[in-house]
Amino acid sequence: MIEQIFRQLARPCDKFEHYFPLYERHLGEFVGKAPRILEIGVQFGGSAEMWHRFFGAGTQVHGVDIERQCGDTEYLSLTVGDQGSDAFWRSRFGDCEPCFDIIVDDGSHDNPHQIATLVNTYRLLKDGGIYWCEDTHTSYYAGVRVRDGGYGNPRSFIEYAKQVVDVLHVRHTAHAIGVGPTPDGPHVPAHLVALYGHVRGVHFYDSVVVIEKGTPLPFRRLMHGGAHAG
Repeated sequence: MIEQIFRQLARPCDKFEHYFPLYERHLGEFVGKAPRILEIGVQFGGSAEMWHRFFGAGTQVHGVDIERQCGDTEYLSLTVGDQGSDAFWRSRFGDCEPCFDIIVDDGSHDNPHQIATLVNTYRLLKDGGIYWCEDTHTSYYAGVRVRDGGYGNPRSFIEYAKQVVDVLHVRHTAHAIGVGPTPDGPHVPAHLVALYGHVRGVHFYDSVVVIEKGTPLPFRRLMHGGAHAG
């Protein structure tokens, strides 16, 4: 469905083909629900048009881009700013409560910018919301186009995002099953837990990282004797 919309857009838009089924898998639940979207990297407005047509009437896209290359519409409002600047995020959204259902980072694809964007905007995402960062293959680019790329580079976005997986498992670093607290560690760093403590799932695909925000799923063991009981 969304790929068909993409192919009929009036405005330019640039996507990798395998993103479309992933959009439907992770964002399809918002169709018809008029979501509020924060999109970094609006360019000519094609993706905002795609979101509006995919999700339906009432969808609002707040765009952030380093320069203005398209005008505002009834569904798109654009703020010019540097996604890699902590000062920009503080000045524009510092006093905002969680207000977005979806955050899409399709901006510079520069590793420090992707990390800064996640750090500064995750708190703006509502519980039940989706954080989507695409074109993360640049994490593996060493000395080409972007900073801090290259396989295993600890400063790349992919390596940073792997730490959110650790936050997802924080209870298992703080406690040993059936034993209780394990104060000697090592534990997930407290600053990461403070940032991403409300995380329900993390998904890695080729060139895409998806984070589901929400109360962690309950970790309860169930046992059933089945046919052998009694």
